Amino acid sequence: MSPVTIVSVDSSKEYGFDSVTIRNDGGRPITAVHVEIMFHSEAGDEVADERRVPVDVDPRDTRRFAVTMGHIEGLRQLARSRRQSSAMAILTIESVEFADGSKWKQSEREQGAPIDPLKPAQLPKK
Repeated sequence: MSPVTIVSVDSSKEYGFDSVTIRNDGGRPITAVHVEIMFHSEAGDEVADERRVPVDVDPRDTRRFAVTMGHIEGLRQLARSRRQSSAMAILTIESVEFADGSKWKQSEREQGAPIDPLKPAQLPKK
């Protein structure tokens, strides 16, 4: 079970995953998370992007941080190149690094935060 929960994801016109808010459900401070975007379509699943993001999140704390991942046009081009009329990009936490030097790695695919790169972005109203 993941020590981190994705609380919310913010999109922009350019990125499907502009920022992410996570909650540290564990008992140790987090120093970094490894996030991954899985491109899911009828043609199959493939990793579209991944990144290690340094963060400081204390136990039971919630923190928002920028990831600027899931470039919308790039995901659309990926779908077109695979001749897909629908697709899903799913952001997941693949691993977590703790302040004590230990690490948690995802062993089974868990639910992540999805976007549909083929539909126009639903930006929050300011």
